[in-house]
Amino acid sequence: MKFNREKLEGLLKVAETEGIFNKAVAGFILPDGSREVLTLNTPEKTVFDIASLTKVCPTSTLALSYILEGSLSVDTKVIDYIPELQTNYREDIRVFHLLTHSLDYRVPMKTLRTLPAEGILDALYTYQFEKAPGADFNYGNPASVLLGIILQRLKGKDLQQQGRERFFIPLGMTRSGWDPLTRDWNPIPKSEISPTEICSFRGREICGEIHDESAWVLRKLFPVGSAGMFSCVPDLLNFVQMILNDGISAECPQDATGCVKKGARVAPAGILKMVSENAFALPSASKYSSAKDACTALGWELNSEKFMGTHVSPRTFGKTGFTGASIVADPDQGAAVVLLSNFTYPHREANADRIHAFRAKLSDAFFE
Repeated sequence: MKFNREKLEGLLKVAETEGIFNKAVAGFILPDGSREVLTLNTPEKTVFDIASLTKVCPTSTLALSYILEGSLSVDTKVIDYIPELQTNYREDIRVFHLLTHSLDYRVPMKTLRTLPAEGILDALYTYQFEKAPGADFNYGNPASVLLGIILQRLKGKDLQQQGRERFFIPLGMTRSGWDPLTRDWNPIPKSEISPTEICSFRGREICGEIHDESAWVLRKLFPVGSAGMFSCVPDLLNFVQMILNDGISAECPQDATGCVKKGARVAPAGILKMVSENAFALPSASKYSSAKDACTALGWELNSEKFMGTHVSPRTFGKTGFTGASIVADPDQGAAVVLLSNFTYPHREANADRIHAFRAKLSDAFFE
């Protein structure tokens, strides 16, 4: 692998010309552990709403850490922590189904955005499934919302607190977290945050507040496990490199207080294996799933050509975010690419086809 700066910068400029985005930061972890960052019309530390990257940073990675430590299990019944759950199959729903998005929620959460926060939760708690848990892979927000609630009740701390204590402070992720404009620690000036959309639903430009409408409503109760995190590329590179190092920190900004030294353990050993193998192929999965052809890691997407391209190994894990964010990390090559962009600005597109195609091109150009 050879880092081709000219080619990668060219891809960003073509994307701008084609109107896919006009602000972006792309960060790269090379096999030797070094890093490169490319920018398009914005500084490299620009903070973006990372949308569904929240599902992995920090939500599912917190859950996997607790599973490895023994305080949680894929076998844990969801009703043990959310007794309010009154769906059919309530006795059968496990943490496994939340981490693999194999619950048959067929309700787009954007259709619930006009409800109060309690109403959104009630809709999830009383939903009637057509298929049993584990029957199909069915990616969506509800599973991550429920997982976030479980983690909050497990530890007695919200996701913001858990994320900071476990990952953000130790890894020097000083610009990462929910509520960047208003939090009482290291608030981010609005001028350093990329706007996400001129929103017709809220009737204003969205900048520094959660773009996802249902997560924006639910934030009145707690930080949501499905969306709402803000971060920058340098912070996310620290996070991804820690996972590629199987829980060991790589580097940390010298001016970050509370961060651990390079080589310190941040997440339990075994975290890399959990995010880079097909959860549906594990022997234990047969207890909870009949989706034999499904492919996803616990909490992370796995080997998805749609946005990862064709030059990565089958163990490659990653995630995308609606706003134009993505992570692609290949353990076999010890390399990764993180992209943050303003794909949804000024207005969202009808689908993610163009940003997926760009993500795949960027990945192929880097991993070739």
